[in-house]
Amino acid sequence: MNILVVDDEPLIHISIEKLIHTCSGEETVFHAYNGHQMLDALGEREFALAFVDIKMPGPSGLEAIRQAREIAPFTRYYIMTGFDEFEYAKQAIKLKVDDYLMKPLDLKTIRETVEATRSQVHLNLEHKKNVFRNWLESTLNRRESYFNEFTGHYCGLMMVNVDAGGISPEQIQSPFQSYDGHLVSVFTEHGLMLLCFSEKSDYLLEMYRSLSAFPYPKGLTCFAASITSDPGELKASLTSLMDRSCLRVLLGLGSFYYLTPLMDVSPVKLDFCRTCLEWRAAFTARDYTAFSSCSELIVNQFYRHEELQKHQENLCAFLSLTLDRPVEIPPDAAALKEQLAQAAREFVSGSDQDSKAQSIIRFIQEHYAENLSTAELSERFGLSANHITNLLKSTLGIRYNDYVTQLRLSRAKELLLSTRLSVKEITTACGYYSQSHFTKLFLEHEGCTPAEYRKDIGGKPPK
Repeated sequence: MNILVVDDEPLIHISIEKLIHTCSGEETVFHAYNGHQMLDALGEREFALAFVDIKMPGPSGLEAIRQAREIAPFTRYYIMTGFDEFEYAKQAIKLKVDDYLMKPLDLKTIRETVEATRSQVHLNLEHKKNVFRNWLESTLNRRESYFNEFTGHYCGLMMVNVDAGGISPEQIQSPFQSYDGHLVSVFTEHGLMLLCFSEKSDYLLEMYRSLSAFPYPKGLTCFAASITSDPGELKASLTSLMDRSCLRVLLGLGSFYYLTPLMDVSPVKLDFCRTCLEWRAAFTARDYTAFSSCSELIVNQFYRHEELQKHQENLCAFLSLTLDRPVEIPPDAAALKEQLAQAAREFVSGSDQDSKAQSIIRFIQEHYAENLSTAELSERFGLSANHITNLLKSTLGIRYNDYVTQLRLSRAKELLLSTRLSVKEITTACGYYSQSHFTKLFLEHEGCTPAEYRKDIGGKPPK
């Protein structure tokens, strides 16, 4: 807790500081010898308590407190005087000073003053943190919230992303523990979101400088938005933090980044990094279909854009951390594609029968319109074609070919009723190369031709 002693007599400073340290060794005492120095000190840092002499050269103690209310409204002010005059007391009451103390101050007075301030500081801090935490939670949930009496405080948002397993919540929060009195935090699906606040912007700037030099573990990355006293700017920076934090894939994990330089990053890099995070989420969820789809996008985008290839080392680190194995990016796309495909086959082969079946079924549902055979499924999933056929039969109750036909004809009926596409175009869209074969299958399953189905079930085609 910071305490400011304001008096033009050096011996008073020595006496009060000694009494303060006798009460407690936790307080830090600062000194000012006139009203101008007092105002300068209050502008530089936060003080919980100020002992102010009533008569000093320059502005009187009362005049200095009046001006100080504009600079540091949350500081507790105690007037010190050797004059027991009613007029002074009346002015002190008007300025809402916390007490009117007669010199010389004794140990009992100092102890009571410090303890009362410490208790009030604790209550004020809890209230302040509740206000800021409510703003953060409400803004994350798209609800309106306000800073109320703390409007005008300087604030900054930080986001901590966790990309490695085995990191506890305590480890995530450890870099910020020494700033507990000036921040609140909320765990979200994106990571740990922190809102730091202070009456002084310099305090937050120093906090940022310190945190930027912290040795973050490889799976922990921190992003910091600009410090501002404008709630509108702060709210906008929250959205930007969540959007730009994906860039850690290319910038490198385990570091501290300022948000402002990242606002001009190209859309190519942003899209690529978002895809990489979707890829990681699919791997974590053991979603073979999404993982395979994202893998193809990663390979295609990386080898197509030279600006991505400049970050090859950091991308390797991200892929390796996700797969928990060394990943190298070879000169040709096919080799990287095979590395990722092998990872997909391994996590499918390590799954139980139900999980394997569901992964294969999801893949079929997304690719049934392609020339998809059990041989291709075998290659993709690392299982024999016969095993896949039996697995699907036991799960779905029908053969693989019948299931694909069911999906294709269901899509054909949807297109017949909701579009003006010709039967030939629908044939191709559903994965058939022969319109006569498609018509024959449709007739066998529905008892009418595609044209008759459109006419009888849907009436006229939509305009």
